[in-house]
Amino acid sequence: MIGAVEKQKLVYILNRDSENKLTISSPLEAHKSHNVVFDMVGLDVGFDNPMFACLESDYGDEEDNDSTIKTGKVVKNINYYEMDFGLNHVVRKFAEQVPESAHMLIALPSGE
Repeated sequence: MIGAVEKQKLVYILNRDSENKLTISSPLEAHKSHNVVFDMVGLDVGFDNPMFACLESDYGDEEDNDSTIKTGKVVKNINYYEMDFGLNHVVRKFAEQVPESAHMLIALPSGE
């Protein structure tokens, strides 16, 4: 998964062909409007579908009275995305609010 600071996140699937050359799939999109990405890491899930954690903040729409633009209150979440090989698309699996001071994610090996 690679992503821009605002909105865009793309997942590429890397494989090897019969001649052992690296092949790259077309990107799968996991975009979300009105969203700032602070950090992104890949998670160690063994042989399960690949998962990624993203530290994000949704700043909302100008029209929404509860948005960060109007209130000035920043809400940060850690969002977990899964690349589902069976359906061939990216799914947001889980989101949890984190303190506003959170600014970085560190991936640790599972140790299994």
